[in-house]
Amino acid sequence: MKKLKRTAAGLLLAGVMCVQALPMTAWAVDLTASDVVVTDGDTTVSDTAPVLVEATTNVPIEVQCDTSQTDYFTFEDNGDGNYTVTGTTEAFRELENVSLTLAEDVKFIGEAAFANCTNLKSVDFENEEMVLYKDAFHGCSRLKTVAFEKIVDMLDYAFMGCEKLTTVNLTNTKLGCVGSEAFSGCSSLEDVTISITDKNCEAAQLNGIGQHIFGEGDSFAGTAFVLTFQLNMNKSNMMTISSGFYDSNRIREVRFEGDGEVGIGNMAFRNNTMLRNFDFSHVVVVADDAFEGCTQLSEIQLKNKNLRYIGDAAFLGCTSANDIQIALNDKLEIGEYAFGRRQKSEGNVKPYSMTIYTNNEDAYVLPDDFEREDRLLNTFEVVGNGELYYSDGNFSYCENLTKVNVGNALGFGREAFVNCYKLKSLDLTSAHLFDNEAFKNCAELESLKLGVYDDSQWYEGAFDDIMTATSDEDGNKISPTLELYMNNTERPFELGKKGVNCSANIEFTSMYNLTTVKTYGDGELRLNGGQFSSCRQLESFDFSNVTFIGKYAFVNTGLREAKITRTDIMIENKAFGSCDNLTLYGYTGSTVEAYATANNIPFVALDGGTTTTSTTGQGSSTTTTTVTTQGSSGTILLGDVTLDGRVDISDAVLLNKSIAGSVVLNEQAKDNAECYADGNLDGNDATTLLRFLVHTITSLPVTE
Repeated sequence: MKKLKRTAAGLLLAGVMCVQALPMTAWAVDLTASDVVVTDGDTTVSDTAPVLVEATTNVPIEVQCDTSQTDYFTFEDNGDGNYTVTGTTEAFRELENVSLTLAEDVKFIGEAAFANCTNLKSVDFENEEMVLYKDAFHGCSRLKTVAFEKIVDMLDYAFMGCEKLTTVNLTNTKLGCVGSEAFSGCSSLEDVTISITDKNCEAAQLNGIGQHIFGEGDSFAGTAFVLTFQLNMNKSNMMTISSGFYDSNRIREVRFEGDGEVGIGNMAFRNNTMLRNFDFSHVVVVADDAFEGCTQLSEIQLKNKNLRYIGDAAFLGCTSANDIQIALNDKLEIGEYAFGRRQKSEGNVKPYSMTIYTNNEDAYVLPDDFEREDRLLNTFEVVGNGELYYSDGNFSYCENLTKVNVGNALGFGREAFVNCYKLKSLDLTSAHLFDNEAFKNCAELESLKLGVYDDSQWYEGAFDDIMTATSDEDGNKISPTLELYMNNTERPFELGKKGVNCSANIEFTSMYNLTTVKTYGDGELRLNGGQFSSCRQLESFDFSNVTFIGKYAFVNTGLREAKITRTDIMIENKAFGSCDNLTLYGYTGSTVEAYATANNIPFVALDGGTTTTSTTGQGSSTTTTTVTTQGSSGTILLGDVTLDGRVDISDAVLLNKSIAGSVVLNEQAKDNAECYADGNLDGNDATTLLRFLVHTITSLPVTE
């Protein structure tokens, strides 16, 4: 195409009927018809002889298509070799199949320059950096083809109402801004591609994307299209999408190509009810309410390693997203109700799963109330060995949560999983902290695994009212199991006593349907009293790690057999009260045998000794007792009442309990307890042992 010969008045339009030049003024410029080409179908209507147009600098040139009308273009010299089309009114009203080509010197299309040119069907730009001002092609209802890839900026309403546009390809790498409602009412769109660079535009929000660029709400009907962003961003910068797509019910898929990080601004895609697929691979920020109400969004995969923020209610109401995946890192913040649904009663809502990926080197704290009261979450899983702390109320009242893998959990805050009554199994062996009511009312638990550590902290009510259901929804019997993994090495874990490990009396008395308790590891466990009382379904308990059984620990339970292999275990009176069908198993001469004898409980000797038996009838009881008498069972170590091979304060404690009648010592322990050699086991022995421990005497026994 022939170009303007010099700085001229810019653009010449030749009409169908006539060409009218302005009066001669200061200087003349030869403008040929080929500088601006207008065609009517296959016929070029501006191929007349060159027209001499004369103008003064900055004096607009008007070329009228019809002298009887006011149809005209106005062109303005910008003084830098470029020109602006500043106005037109229905210039192509009398033509059909109109195409328009603008010369290279034309760089700017002024406000409403081609507005309402309803017969215009295609536009081509020779200038590689076209700028369109507000309403530039507003109302060009038959416009089908535009050289969008040459546009660097377009302001508000630039193509509003262009109903025939099917493809928008804004791939100019210099693209700076797309104004508000630029394509509102373009109801035939199928594909939209936008190049994003580091360039900013003051006329648009957040790196060049204005508000509602495809319209708002149900303001128009039309096809659902694919939106593609081509990224060409500096690594230090982030492209942020503002609320330009808020309420645009036309977008069905969003893609990102190229390099660069993306931030999704506040309410950016809110209420895009047609949006099904979104590429989150470049996304590092999702602001508050960004995708709220996107009811058709199928997947949410936030797995970018640089993910920094997920805002409040960012995905609230995304009821079709059945798979949510999040990559945690030490810089990530997650707001309240980020993924909450809470639309249980609104119909067409489906359960969903959530997977969290952790960095093995990081520790992360889930924010308070992370998924609180989400009625649709049914599966939660952590992948990776990164440490994770669950804050207050994280999954409280998630009443349809059935499966949880907590990963490498450090602890659980208040009510972290309270009222998650459909949970079936929990492996909490990595956790050191359980705050108040952390798992209260997890009624349908069938398997609970807990880790025990020297620094473990269990708070009041952490496990209240769990394992209470006797059958599942299908009527199948539930036989819950509690497993304790003993990792404590420095001191016994004291369950049921306010102290080092427990802030209050931790009991499992409300586990009405608990049937089995197992222990693993080498750590010691003290049951300080009442922990399992009234667990009437309890049939099996592993005592291999238990060193102390306090008063009422197993009263009114369903225990039938208790195999206790520790010969030095301490058992307080009434520890097994009202266990009518209980048989104790232990070694001859052990404290277990002594307790069984003292409390008229059947005893079976594991080393082949004689058994103590008991027969009970209705209204009366008949007891037959046979007790083996073997005397001392080993070498005497005076003062070693606990039979652990050393003499310390625990021996004095046990001896005092024996004297008080709260425990029964076996024969070996009695022999070792004779610290005051008078043939009696009484307070003198206890006093003597204490004197030895505080070094007021240096040897045992004392004879006077």
